[in-house]
Amino acid sequence: MSRSLNVYLFGKKAGVLTEDEQSRLSFKYEPDAKAPLSVRMPVRKEEYPHDYAYPFFENLIPEGSPLEIITDRMRIPENNPFSILDKIGGDCAGAIALYEGEIPNRLHEPLREITQTEMARIIDTLPENPLLTGMDNPPRLSLAGAQFKCAVCTGTAEDLYFCPNEDYPSTTIIKIEHKKYKNLLHNELFCMMLGHSLGLNIPRIRLCEAEGRLFLDIARYDREPEPVSHDRIIKSARIHQEDFCQALGYPSGKKYQADGGPSLRNCYQAVTRYSSSKVADAFFFLQWTAFNYLIGNADAHAKNLSFLHRNGRITLAPFYDLLSAEIYPENLSSRKIAMLINGKDQYEKIRSKDFLALYEQLDLNPSQTMKHITHFCAKAAENAESLRNQLNSGGPTASPIYDDIIGLITKRLPSFG
Repeated sequence: MSRSLNVYLFGKKAGVLTEDEQSRLSFKYEPDAKAPLSVRMPVRKEEYPHDYAYPFFENLIPEGSPLEIITDRMRIPENNPFSILDKIGGDCAGAIALYEGEIPNRLHEPLREITQTEMARIIDTLPENPLLTGMDNPPRLSLAGAQFKCAVCTGTAEDLYFCPNEDYPSTTIIKIEHKKYKNLLHNELFCMMLGHSLGLNIPRIRLCEAEGRLFLDIARYDREPEPVSHDRIIKSARIHQEDFCQALGYPSGKKYQADGGPSLRNCYQAVTRYSSSKVADAFFFLQWTAFNYLIGNADAHAKNLSFLHRNGRITLAPFYDLLSAEIYPENLSSRKIAMLINGKDQYEKIRSKDFLALYEQLDLNPSQTMKHITHFCAKAAENAESLRNQLNSGGPTASPIYDDIIGLITKRLPSFG
């Protein structure tokens, strides 16, 4: 027996997602739909079959351990994105929401405040209760990725948080420490702030504490705060986005090139094909590629790139999940990079000639492109030293991990002359 879910975009019904008896998905736009869900699925009268619908909607759900825990708790199949979105597909990435019927109206329901004590409990139990599933009456919240995290609404004060609902979408992503990888929060804080200092578009990020528990507070770039707050809550409108696996038609299981996923050339061509700011976004993409090499972010896969859809324009989204995976020697997988550079799968094997070859493969002027990227990278070591001193000046942001990352950057700089 087939099943269906209404798909909402910006709170308005955009179409219907259907699952047939063989668990194959299809999507059909409403007759009056105007805005597309994806660059790969422009608005049309004809139904989009499984090969189009599955990669888009499957990429909205969590991966790895969070997915396993959520599906086990809800007693639904781990390999059935329809059933998962039926349970948690309300507050998804971008402006997408899925419901069996109408979106519930909760505008006049008071939001549940998350006290500092409760935030500490959430942090302590997040590995057992991903995406706030341990709460009574948890929100229908879905975040892609395999990391344990959750999303909340931001209050008008820095330490004020609320549990999101249908009328108050989450505005902040909360990330916690990892037992296996020491100082992971400081690692991401440093790399994200360093990228920002070099001119990369990076969301606002803060290292915070709740009763002695550290966590990262990262602003969602797919949310836009309204100018007026509502009873200590910052209400936000959604901005639509899609990651590059969605845009290119790959399921999340193929986000790595080694698994048959997108290459740097595939991603670069997506930017030059779809972006409304092709020249600027193409250069940001090249800077992102070089920066990941400098910091040793071997996990820079296609789901770590996204497009924003705003007012009919498509642009490269701010960069996220920037951290140095290579500085953890126990993580052997960190030596294999997510997208190859001139056919090489380890940063340690890559030299300037490989970047020149990459730029040629992207149909660019290799020497001219290298000149611009070298200028970008030259600031990295200097800015890193200054940022380390700033973060180590006192308080919870101090960490010895910055020296490890700076050492890697210094080692890598000669590849750019």
